[in-house]
Amino acid sequence: MNGGDGRRHSGDTGGGRDAFERLVAEYGGELVSLGARLSGNREEARDLVQEAFIRLSREWRGDSFEPSAAIRAWLRRTVHNLSVDSVRGAARRAALHERSAERISEHVPPAPGQGGDGGVPDAAAEAAEALRLLPARERQLVALKVYEGLSYREMSDLTGIPEGTVGYLLHEAMKKLAAHLARKGALR
Repeated sequence: MNGGDGRRHSGDTGGGRDAFERLVAEYGGELVSLGARLSGNREEARDLVQEAFIRLSREWRGDSFEPSAAIRAWLRRTVHNLSVDSVRGAARRAALHERSAERISEHVPPAPGQGGDGGVPDAAAEAAEALRLLPARERQLVALKVYEGLSYREMSDLTGIPEGTVGYLLHEAMKKLAAHLARKGALR
């Protein structure tokens, strides 16, 4: 129901569900490719394209959802903006993770029950050194798991890293720590 002002009104399907599905079929692949080129991540691009179509369904002020140059341009601009925002957000999160990991590694406490005399036992010093050698993201995850006792879900929520990736990164970090400590003779 278009009241002549170019705005869709409640109950108006803007060309119907079939027309909207044609839009998705017509432009979806092209938009995912655009998003993947901009964000560097095809899975992220799929999410961004889905968000663009959701926004289109809410915000489009045209008369219908029939494929057109105007809708294509609107979708491309929206995917572009969402991709740029995603990349900027990832860069901000990476910088935050790096700063957090640096603060954590500067204050790595000795293992529980160690270092009561003010000195840090050799094994604890080796562990702290090994932790500082890890990449920032892995260092942060180890600190969150070991010192904060967070679950994978909690670490995922806190860092924005998918839960499965948290598990993988933490596993890899622990392998690196163990290998470093074994080379130093700190593991028996």
